[in-house]
Amino acid sequence: MLVQAVPIFQDAHILRRSMLEALSDYAFLANQYLHKGYADGILAGCELATTKDTVILNEGVLLFEGQLFLVKEPMMINYHPTNILNVLRLKFSDVIRDANFIYREVDMQLSDRVEMQKGEMELCRFTLQEGAELRYRYRDFEDRNTDYDTLNQVHAPYAAYGGGTLGPDIVRNFAEEMLDISGLSDYDALFCMQILQQGSRPIPRDVLKAYIKKKERHGEDSNLGIYLALAEILREQKGMPAEKPTERKKKWRVTVE
Repeated sequence: MLVQAVPIFQDAHILRRSMLEALSDYAFLANQYLHKGYADGILAGCELATTKDTVILNEGVLLFEGQLFLVKEPMMINYHPTNILNVLRLKFSDVIRDANFIYREVDMQLSDRVEMQKGEMELCRFTLQEGAELRYRYRDFEDRNTDYDTLNQVHAPYAAYGGGTLGPDIVRNFAEEMLDISGLSDYDALFCMQILQQGSRPIPRDVLKAYIKKKERHGEDSNLGIYLALAEILREQKGMPAEKPTERKKKWRVTVE
């Protein structure tokens, strides 16, 4: 027989161990069961923003090694111009035990190392030039893969069933620009409208790959590969010339005093 017990917390009630166990089941185990089979990554929220010298990770939920991590208040890290590629990542500690808790610590780290090691998750990457401002807002879909003076979040994994995927803001940006194109096919329009219906929920990688394959495009099985394939589809629909996937654009800034 299955018994579902919801604890009631009131003044003058004795706090019992069984009540705490029931609360733990609801708060942690239930959520982990709901996301069984999901890949590591950002699950909700965790938007990035910048000030003149700080990158801010806002509130949200992360999934890492089958565990949920709640970012209850913004995390910040300082940056400065280096003219080289920097990668912002989260570093998860090993499991720590004390008399009352089992926990893990999570810190933000910024370095020029691109490869992720054990216990790490990428948030973004950027190359900031001297005298430039680090942007976190984008002009259009293609601007999201700008190499210089812009937070590039294409490589950051988002948690979804079956594998990490592109951020929902990136995919929604693609859908919005596609729907602005006149003469769009019913298939493309339906796919884009389904993306918009998902709101802030990540679109599974397999769904994006199936669409790309249907459009007879091919690319690497990575966030960047999927992004570049979507960018190629968008450019073709707009009647723009194709770009080489390896072509990198540098933004130059001239300061006059």
